[in-house]
Amino acid sequence: MSSQFTTPLLISHNDSSHSLERIPLSASDSSIEYNEAWLQNLLFKHPEALPIKEIDPAFSNAVPICIELNTPVGPIDALFVTPQGKLVVLEVKLWRNPEARRTVVGQVLDYAKELNRWTYADLQREVTRRTGRQGNSLFDIVKEATGELDEVDFADEVSRSLRHGRFLLLICGDGIREGAATITDFLERHGTIQFTFGLVEMAMYRTSRSEILVQPRVLAQSLIVKRTVISLANEELLVVEEGEADKKLDEIGEYYIRFWTEFAMRLKLDDPAVAPPKPARKGNLSLTMPKGTQAWVNVYCNKQDNSVGVYLTFWRGELGDRIFRLLMEDNEQINQDLGIPVEWQSSDGQNKVLSFEGFPDIRDVSYQDEILEFLCDRANRFVNVFRSRIERIVENL
Repeated sequence: MSSQFTTPLLISHNDSSHSLERIPLSASDSSIEYNEAWLQNLLFKHPEALPIKEIDPAFSNAVPICIELNTPVGPIDALFVTPQGKLVVLEVKLWRNPEARRTVVGQVLDYAKELNRWTYADLQREVTRRTGRQGNSLFDIVKEATGELDEVDFADEVSRSLRHGRFLLLICGDGIREGAATITDFLERHGTIQFTFGLVEMAMYRTSRSEILVQPRVLAQSLIVKRTVISLANEELLVVEEGEADKKLDEIGEYYIRFWTEFAMRLKLDDPAVAPPKPARKGNLSLTMPKGTQAWVNVYCNKQDNSVGVYLTFWRGELGDRIFRLLMEDNEQINQDLGIPVEWQSSDGQNKVLSFEGFPDIRDVSYQDEILEFLCDRANRFVNVFRSRIERIVENL
């Protein structure tokens, strides 16, 4: 592929002009070495230089999280996350030969496949290790950059992106010419997850005042489409063509908006400290527990087994484990205070206290009043019994 770009021309106010000098990456300029590390740090500090909107607007406003995020298949050069929970994986390379190109593409695919196996807790753990920040570091970084953000909804969306492999994979470098079409063909033959790919050349020019002009060039992009999607959406398993999946998901989303709007209208919480939930286009809603407890009450509808329920759960980690153990020590009194049958579950680091009920068809309108009454009652009981207990436990830790 030959270059579609000519050298930029700088025109001053007196109509004089001069062409800018291209700076090849790997060149040195006094104390500055223009290499992969330099470009990596530049793009991490200035994500606006990445042509994300031109490649896929769904990943716009991505927030830089960390560089050199460790994974079992190697460190990711830079990770970005949008406020909507979508992940952008950036690999920065200088392209020197065709073999190197295929190696780089294979590497970024390996990153995507590895992330596809991760949970939110896995990603949170590695971000914490890399940044040295305590608490829910991934959420905190994005919230600080964007303002108001719901912690539970954000974690749900990140989890969904990881589970479905909905990533933007960017390879950025210098001197990229041949092979862009071949690379996208390669990706489409090997793609098994729902990612978008972008190949970007970062051209650098020096101005007469020794400033640097950064010119990103989108050379190739490929949205992996036209295949069967097997997707767990809103607790419902879909096996449809991708175009049909979008339509089906819209229908399910509209149903849940109507259902949860009715739920919110009927829900009467005795505890005024808990904000009512906002209706959402998914099969569950969350009621937050006190800040810093890393706990929440989830209200859900599961079409897959036609069950509805309410459960208390926690972020995976030491704090959640300790709170759950202390609650378990008082479980007889808690069960008595709840006044309903509940299950105490702990498996693979995930702790829950659960109350659920099955119905012949949870979408059948003849059962809707009964389902809503059940969920409102259980949600209020869980908030009344657990919120103050968890708050006291955290205060005494």
